[in-house]
Amino acid sequence: MSDTRRQFRTDSGPKRLSATVVAPQPQSAAETQPIQESRRTRLWATAAAAIAVAALLYSAQERRPTGPSAGRLDVRLLATSVPVTEPARLRIGTYNIHGGKGTDGRRDLSRIAGMLGQLDFVGLNEVHGPGLFERDDQATLLGKQMRMTAFFAPTEERWWHAEFGNALLTKLDVRSWHVVPLERRYGKSFRNLTHVRARAANGAPVNIIVTHIDRSDDLERHEQLRAVGDFFLALQKPAILLGDLNTDSSDPEIQRLLNEPDVVDPLAKKKGFQTPRHIDWILCRGLESADAGISPVGPSDHPHVWAELIVPPSVD
Repeated sequence: MSDTRRQFRTDSGPKRLSATVVAPQPQSAAETQPIQESRRTRLWATAAAAIAVAALLYSAQERRPTGPSAGRLDVRLLATSVPVTEPARLRIGTYNIHGGKGTDGRRDLSRIAGMLGQLDFVGLNEVHGPGLFERDDQATLLGKQMRMTAFFAPTEERWWHAEFGNALLTKLDVRSWHVVPLERRYGKSFRNLTHVRARAANGAPVNIIVTHIDRSDDLERHEQLRAVGDFFLALQKPAILLGDLNTDSSDPEIQRLLNEPDVVDPLAKKKGFQTPRHIDWILCRGLESADAGISPVGPSDHPHVWAELIVPPSVD
């Protein structure tokens, strides 16, 4: 009996499991080389892709000039016509809209439109092109609000689109336009001028320049201003210069223009009006000034300058 119990305990006791552990065999150099080369290839491909993306982004953010161009405008709404033998009234303005951003930091193009009133022609500066997911530039948006024909003349491209430049809004019959780049050697931004050949309400031809002079370098500003002034003085009268010239009346180049016997500054001609210091200008040749004014800043960080001019009958 005791033998049986002893045998039972022995048979029912815990059993030990045994296992054979096989140590991993080291891979040969011939076997590990393809794995290392694959990892190295992936690392190089990743690095090359990162460099390519960085180069693409760096290239996209660089400012590029837009170059010269020319064409015609299809004007939807003409100014009220008058007999060709009578003088015509021409209401014009220049406005650096600062991308529609006001002094309160809010961007609102409707406030810009409200400042422009019943103008026949307005030159605009610091106009932004369409955003990444937008279709229209700011000039086109303003034109739709004001029922005026818009033309955007970008000075530079960034991020694969025309980003920044000048523009015009018009009710006049624009027969032709051409954009002339201004030389840039020292400044940060590219600039241009847009020369428009239009017809006033009495059919008389009028030459109009819209421009924005650089301010980042004194020598650059001087050279650009001289080039624009020479262009303006060479135009057949009547002629108008509109734009942010980034300098006031103390500048020798402005004085050169004002000292020309046929150049008129409408603000200076307004009786009883104390002209404040300003860098946005309207100058004309072969035209008489009937009225002029300058607004305070608010919708933009620049004032809006306007004038009402008398266009004589055409001599054609």
